[in-house]
Amino acid sequence: MREAAARKVREETGLVVDIGEVVWAGDILDVADPPAYHYTVVDFAASLVGGTLEAGDDAAEARWVPIGEVRALRLTPTMHDLLELLGL
Repeated sequence: MREAAARKVREETGLVVDIGEVVWAGDILDVADPPAYHYTVVDFAASLVGGTLEAGDDAAEARWVPIGEVRALRLTPTMHDLLELLGL
């Protein structure tokens, strides 16, 4: 999973990262009965080691955001969970 995470970061952002430990894992489950989807999400700590930030072909932009401004962005519910866990 760590190799896949590092590869996806490179593909989607142009950044080279060293993937660390798992910091959060959780499920995203459709509330319909029966559910149309069920995803398991694993968030890793990572350290930047190289590359240049740029949007991949599936994004309009990529940018650095000060941590104090992250909650002002449109986030997934699981990202709010991660920020709470990290005390941010």
